[in-house]
Amino acid sequence: MNRREGLKLLAGAPLALATSFSFASTKAWSRAADIPFATQEIYPAIHNGEIVIAGGIGNRAGIRYFPDRCVAYCPSTNTWREHSTLPEARHHGALVEADSRLFLLGGFNGRLTHIWRMRESVLEFVDDTWAPVTDMPAKQAEGVAATSPQNRIHVVTGQSPKGPDNKKRSDHQEIHNHWSWDPDETKWQQHAPIPTARNSATGGWIGNELVVAGGRTSAGNLNAVEIYNLKSDSWRQGAPLPLPQAGTASVTVDDGLIVFGGEIFVPVADVFKEVWLYTLSTDSWSALPAMPIPRHGLGAVRFDSKVYVVGGARRPSGSGTSKAVEVLDLNKI
Repeated sequence: MNRREGLKLLAGAPLALATSFSFASTKAWSRAADIPFATQEIYPAIHNGEIVIAGGIGNRAGIRYFPDRCVAYCPSTNTWREHSTLPEARHHGALVEADSRLFLLGGFNGRLTHIWRMRESVLEFVDDTWAPVTDMPAKQAEGVAATSPQNRIHVVTGQSPKGPDNKKRSDHQEIHNHWSWDPDETKWQQHAPIPTARNSATGGWIGNELVVAGGRTSAGNLNAVEIYNLKSDSWRQGAPLPLPQAGTASVTVDDGLIVFGGEIFVPVADVFKEVWLYTLSTDSWSALPAMPIPRHGLGAVRFDSKVYVVGGARRPSGSGTSKAVEVLDLNKI
């Protein structure tokens, strides 16, 4: 079974959306300066007009390692600079900005002896220093973290330890949890749980609604899309992703969510190049020009009409880690 046959078996007719684009539309993609180090499993954020990346999973001569580096990219100069290192190496830690403040939430304290040791702490970046400011209600990683229009950081689904052990991948399970936090407050607020627990999903706020797309469980990838309404504190189903993608990245636009890349292991192991646009008002998906370099575990941020797709890995799981930064110009689609 080849890749296309395997994905068609899972997704059915919607695979027809993955149509070819003209040569003109491929000009929508360009390259920017590489990240100073190859890294994957990152959740970057915009802070002070720069793209910030912290930690992740790296690769040196085929050997996996866990960087504690923090770097920032300036779009106007196309250059990277170093920030202070993290207090400890983290991968799958979510960088989120709220009210012009930058936070790193959860993730795993990756070391070779405890690659999947999960954290609950929230660090804030102040004066080029990382310092703990609070803890999440539970240890959490691989969920969706996004700031609402009310400047509350919402953390939805992902994984948490299923018992006292917290060291191996098998020590964790997918969760339905949905919490929010205002950085000016001390307590976390609980919200309606997401119906489908999953890890490695992506999502973002479109007005007062939070769209969560894709992800996976131990049984495999999902194409489930669920939408949270802030006013009613409730979830509803959205049109499913055209393909079951996990390990993706996304950005929001005026009326939509753009989803990039990802990986799959069953029925075939592969990395996605597909890019999809979800339009909230019509509850529909459409294909955008595919990424020149297929990747998973990548990050994406948007500056006006340009989306910067950073890092990730070119092969499933921990190999093929990339320094690549590709730029999608939305005005050229």
